[in-house]
Amino acid sequence: MTEGPGRAGVKKFGSGRIVLSGGSSLWIGHAEEETGFHAHHAIQVTLSLSGGQVRLKNPGEEWGSYQAAIIAAHHSHAFEARGELVALIFTEPESLEGRILRARYRSGISPLVGADIAGEISALGYAFQNKDSDEKLMMRARAVAHKLASMQSVSPKLIDKRIQQAVTLLRERLGDVVTMAEIADSVHLSPERFRHLFLQETGIRFRPYVLWLRMEVAVAAYAAGHNLTEAAQAGGFADAAHFSRSFKRMFGVQAVGVQRA
Repeated sequence: MTEGPGRAGVKKFGSGRIVLSGGSSLWIGHAEEETGFHAHHAIQVTLSLSGGQVRLKNPGEEWGSYQAAIIAAHHSHAFEARGELVALIFTEPESLEGRILRARYRSGISPLVGADIAGEISALGYAFQNKDSDEKLMMRARAVAHKLASMQSVSPKLIDKRIQQAVTLLRERLGDVVTMAEIADSVHLSPERFRHLFLQETGIRFRPYVLWLRMEVAVAAYAAGHNLTEAAQAGGFADAAHFSRSFKRMFGVQAVGVQRA
């Protein structure tokens, strides 16, 4: 999938592919324009695959340059890597690897030692240049996250089974109108207890998390060839405008500028 000119006045962010699978996603390609400040639920690993550097910025600070970096979930940041081949790997904080990385990288932007994951970076870049399948690309991306998690000495507590069940139910019922009270009842918790436990276990409130799941579905639909309106409907957004606003807030670029390769 390519982020292209789209409508007049929409800058081209870059060209490449977006692959989504089981709550994880990979955005890989050549970067052009910088993003605005944005934040999302996923833990983001940012890699230069072409030997150069990417630039990341915290609000109110100057740009920092990295060959590889990890950005904590919900951390506001901007991104720029003009002319570089880059990979953005998004890992759900609720996954096992995500919980390990979340325990190690709790806030902000942290540099990674590129030499520690040089083999995984090289394999991912080769898979993209070789035009490998989405499945192989995602396998290479997950190898990066797995390697980073395996290097940590932390042993995070497993997610509460009731919240894990709630997340599974949410994914199954995204096409329906679901309320927090219904999900709480399905896992045998009062709404108030569920609200507290959900935030504690996931790091995000219930309604924003539902929006994040809907975004995953909408982006996947658009990558599969649907237009913005159809993608918005697939994700349960009120309309394409709602989807576009949410996309810009989470990813820092305009959804209307995204085109399929």
